[in-house]
Amino acid sequence: MQAVEGIGDRMDGSTETGQEAGDGALRLHPDPPSLRGWARPAPLSPDPSFPPEIGLDIEGLGTRVLTARADGAGGFVIDWPLPATLRDGVPREARAFHLVTGRELAGSPLRLEAGSAGEAPAPPRPAAAAGFPPLSRWPGGLAGVLPAAMAELAEGLQGGAQPPAATQRFEMVPESQSSGPGVRLLLDAASPRVSLLFRLDEVPAGRLVVTAWLPEATEPNMHAVLELSIQAREGPGFRPLRVLRRARAFRRPVEIPVELQPSETGAGAWLAVEALGAKGLAALAPRAAPQMHASPRFEDGRLEATFGRAETFARIHGAAPRPGPAPDPARRLPAGAHPFTQVVLPVHNGSDEVRACLRALSAAATGPMQVVVVDDGSRDLTAEMLREEAARDPRIVLHRREMNRGYTKSINEGVALTGADWVVVLNSDTVVPRGWLDRLHAAARARPGAGMVGPISNAASWQSLPAVKRPDGSWSTNDAIRPEHLDRVQALLDAATERAYPDFPLLNGFCTLISREVFDRVGLYDEEAFPMGYGEETDLCLRARAAGFRLVVADDCFVFHHKSVSFGAGRTELTRAGGLEMTNKHPGVVIPVLERMMQENAVLGRLRGRLAGIAELLAEGESA
Repeated sequence: MQAVEGIGDRMDGSTETGQEAGDGALRLHPDPPSLRGWARPAPLSPDPSFPPEIGLDIEGLGTRVLTARADGAGGFVIDWPLPATLRDGVPREARAFHLVTGRELAGSPLRLEAGSAGEAPAPPRPAAAAGFPPLSRWPGGLAGVLPAAMAELAEGLQGGAQPPAATQRFEMVPESQSSGPGVRLLLDAASPRVSLLFRLDEVPAGRLVVTAWLPEATEPNMHAVLELSIQAREGPGFRPLRVLRRARAFRRPVEIPVELQPSETGAGAWLAVEALGAKGLAALAPRAAPQMHASPRFEDGRLEATFGRAETFARIHGAAPRPGPAPDPARRLPAGAHPFTQVVLPVHNGSDEVRACLRALSAAATGPMQVVVVDDGSRDLTAEMLREEAARDPRIVLHRREMNRGYTKSINEGVALTGADWVVVLNSDTVVPRGWLDRLHAAARARPGAGMVGPISNAASWQSLPAVKRPDGSWSTNDAIRPEHLDRVQALLDAATERAYPDFPLLNGFCTLISREVFDRVGLYDEEAFPMGYGEETDLCLRARAAGFRLVVADDCFVFHHKSVSFGAGRTELTRAGGLEMTNKHPGVVIPVLERMMQENAVLGRLRGRLAGIAELLAEGESA
């Protein structure tokens, strides 16, 4: 094995050559074959303890993503054992770069050349906890692109697909988004058989549960045959021993129990999860079946599952509860009346509107607040403006990524950076009035069990006023209302509102106050299904409502919405993809019916009637 000259072994952020600047450094070590070095955290990161990620482009084998780990002294180190696919004696060039800054690390390019797996023994594996699969030790940065042929993705994990699929993109499913470590394969074409194989040498015999799903919606009500089997390693391939069971895989995760015999676990045994005729496959590492503490209501498990789905459907799709008596909070709550709230503001370009949004947030604050701006690879003009605004107001924290990763990932990253009990997810093309957080929190207090609260707006579908729809049936943006009218509109709303705080089955995602408990119980936004938005807020609302949270509209709070500054071309395709995902994730839920229920809400209907002439009132105010 070749070593990179001039880079020492120190893991504290320095090197033997005095390399103090830059984003990191790497070198190859021969025994055991491994890639070692250090990396700096992302620049301008609000959380310097957030582990940096390094991209590794390997000649002929695609890209791997390595996540550095804290060294306990304030730095981050990389120690990545080379997998068997890189220990075959074939020389390969690899380039390493910081995923946030895009800059190449010191020591790159590297020449990867190691003996076979037999010549260079793998590092000793730590003993696993009893009953835990080997995949509990997956590296945090599992990701990459490989040829579709069967290949080692990580220790204890093999993946691949049959032609015509040519390449496979594999990504680790974070435990924060699931009940355990998992992986998803996305292929460039549909394959007759997509396979994920989990090693069983540390798994005891008995009943296991495998959770699997199809990672991308390509048609409504999508499903595929799923086959689970025990296979044995034979040379570079695998030989089937016994088919455990067949089931159906859907877009939503399904849990499949299997029973392992003592002879089917141990060295050389693998559990294969295979989808037939699919464009991808995702699965969690097998886990021991949980103990059942409560007696089922039905002897037949199918009836039990069906009854549970019916309960969920009724909770989501039933009529919103009739609002009961609500307190009538003062129109102007005292400063500091609401608890500390963090506002997550994802940004991708749109500098003028974003600046107006930030200035309004600063001016409108009446209590403890912080704005976490997630800059998702904006162009230079917007990026510079964001730095200026963050320097101007200490309540604005800037978190920048050089690479654009998508709207939903930006929200999730922002939420992960917060710690307050209440978070507002806010579009960057909005303008808020003074006291807006007071009003949102008043609505949450008025409705015990409220998990999410949304305001009224000029362009927020069923939360719009004075008009919900245009004559052609599309959602109205009420263009007569402009940002300079904000204070006047809020004053008119103060005089007209009932402060009834109605329950809704869905909330428009342009501005939503969300309790931390919602994220703790139902998870973050689904960035796999809705990476660019267009459905992510509806999906979270449905999951929150199914979990028993109330969704409330603050009918005394107005937030102006410019409407989709960050999205332009491609809206139709994004909307179609989001609709497919929604159909597959929430079968039986009819979104148009829910939309009609909300359009016909009596509280907002009366409010719109009182403000039907708002355009004339605003025009009179301008001429006065």
